[in-house]
Amino acid sequence: MKFLEKLFSAEQGSSLHGALQQPEREAIIDLLLLAVYIDNHLSLSETTEFDAATEALGWDSSTGPSIYINSATTRARDVRLSEDAVAEFIHFANKRLASPASKERALVLLNRLLMSDGKTDKEKAFFKQVETTFA
Repeated sequence: MKFLEKLFSAEQGSSLHGALQQPEREAIIDLLLLAVYIDNHLSLSETTEFDAATEALGWDSSTGPSIYINSATTRARDVRLSEDAVAEFIHFANKRLASPASKERALVLLNRLLMSDGKTDKEKAFFKQVETTFA
């Protein structure tokens, strides 16, 4: 997949947002991947938005981004099948997002991804669940 090749640029953050710590990047990526799979429908617009949302996050780990993405994708696909597992997954992402700014950034990116092909009822409920967990 071409979007995985471009997933992480050399930039560490953007001019609009402060730099993220690696666990925060991973938490945001986890949430974005779960959002892609939560409604059992992968669209081109979601893939494009995923690419755009993650491009400026940067990467600072000895484990390459493609290795992380592969394992994170498997986790996202697995947890989407259980409401309890989804709640636990969101809670774990919340724990890794250390600052209010990183949580806000995650919510903005998540909302953009979900809006890219129109929010389904399942996606609306998922977003509300993330918002509630972050509050």
